[in-house]
Amino acid sequence: MEPLKVLLVDDEYLIRNLLRMRIDWQEQGMQIVGEACDAAEALEQVELLHPDIVFTDIYMPKMDGIELSGLILKRYPNIKIVVVTGHDEFEYARQSVKLGISDFILKPIRATELLQVTTKLRAAIEQERGREYELSKLREEMKRSLPYLKERFVNQWLQGILHEEEVREQLRFYRIPIAADNPQSRLAIIEVQAALSSQAETSTEEAQILMRMDSLKHVQAYYQQDLYKIIVMDTHNRIVILATDPDAKLTEQAEQLLGELRCLLKVDGSEADVTIGIGQLYSGWESVCIAYREACRALDYQTFVGKNQVICFEDLVIESDKRSQPYRSDKGLLEQLQFCISVGAEEEAVSLLKQILAAPFSNTAQFRMAAMDVITECQRAAMEQQLEGEQVFNQEAVAMMLMAEHLPDLRAMLEQHVRAISGVIKAKRQAKEVNLIDQVKAYLEEQMKNAEVGLSSTAAAFYVSPGHLGRLMKKETGQTFVEYLTQLRMKKAESLLKQTDLKGYEIGEQVGIPDPHYFSVLFKKQFGRSMNEYRNVRN
Repeated sequence: MEPLKVLLVDDEYLIRNLLRMRIDWQEQGMQIVGEACDAAEALEQVELLHPDIVFTDIYMPKMDGIELSGLILKRYPNIKIVVVTGHDEFEYARQSVKLGISDFILKPIRATELLQVTTKLRAAIEQERGREYELSKLREEMKRSLPYLKERFVNQWLQGILHEEEVREQLRFYRIPIAADNPQSRLAIIEVQAALSSQAETSTEEAQILMRMDSLKHVQAYYQQDLYKIIVMDTHNRIVILATDPDAKLTEQAEQLLGELRCLLKVDGSEADVTIGIGQLYSGWESVCIAYREACRALDYQTFVGKNQVICFEDLVIESDKRSQPYRSDKGLLEQLQFCISVGAEEEAVSLLKQILAAPFSNTAQFRMAAMDVITECQRAAMEQQLEGEQVFNQEAVAMMLMAEHLPDLRAMLEQHVRAISGVIKAKRQAKEVNLIDQVKAYLEEQMKNAEVGLSSTAAAFYVSPGHLGRLMKKETGQTFVEYLTQLRMKKAESLLKQTDLKGYEIGEQVGIPDPHYFSVLFKKQFGRSMNEYRNVRN
């Protein structure tokens, strides 16, 4: 650290000189950069030299040291001021502590006292500068992180997990302008994916990320002059355009962006599919999450109408009666439905489907929306279980469901769809479970000699939980894991008893039961007689 700069203020030259000569200032890490004989000169010196520490006498002509200290600290609060005072002035000087004066030193000036004061001041300044340095680093780090923090805030807003006051506060913090106190909002989501024809070249995660970043920069540049468009990436790596002062041109702009992005990525050598979903216009701070959900659902509709299009949510609800209550997805029921389909629980899935379709639909469009929800959950379950092909997604059947005019017909078709996917998943799971138990049986045959083999170690060997393996064993063999393993060992023991002259404890070791007493008990329990009796009967 550079030497701390010290300014001496006193109307008596001898006092200033005494202060200068009393200690080795350089040894204290300080340098006397100036002197002043009155307050006016001191103020000029402060402006010119920017000292770290000012030593000032209390009594001076025109303006005393206390008043001078107040003026200095008002303009430069970080300067440390030490008031030099006599015993008779000390009480008066002490009353000025509220000004922020750092310390006092009594006349006559003693070297030991002066050293104590300078040491304390140097430590305080070093500590403050250390804190300032840390704060400046934190500010720099926060400045670098602001785009990510802003993106996280907007995503929380889109998810509907922030209250109005939280949204307002964070909008102010990130300096995001909003057009009105109760804003209207409309939202578009852009999904950019490598086209099927070029996936071989651009399938790496790095290539996908670069493609999305390139697209994000282009969209940000497109709306650079529009203060009321918030552009971020959502948690699914899709570009979100949140318009807080929406006009009728959002759809037109989306069409233009779609074409530009496809051309841009093609020039960069990345053949890409670009699809845009747009929600309806909403008012209010907490309606943004509804607009986001609608844009997501519009985007999901690409499954039925194809990629490289702008899909507006209102176009899906072609028969909406504005006087009726809008359809609202029951997220909890849909999640349960997906889970039941994913585990092949066909009857439970159908029961949940009936609950979802029990909603009071007021028109055809509303139950078509419900159908789309159910079909989407079926697709998610199929993807989770890595199912593909016509067996789980019949495009013609899906189109028929979405065009159904009568709720009874739709219920029947959806139930058939849910049962079909649940059935395929169930069959696949059962085949996998049977195969697993066959492998476990073979494993136990090989590891029978190992006394340490048990449910936990066997489950670990096949990367399943002990509870799951135990349930499968009971289901497939009618026995618990321990019962099955014990029976396996006893059969092997019986075979060894018949075919060899091994002693009992040797047979026990061969089948993984090294404790002779315990082995004898198990054998007798299994066959109703001891090993000697069994051998005698055989002979």
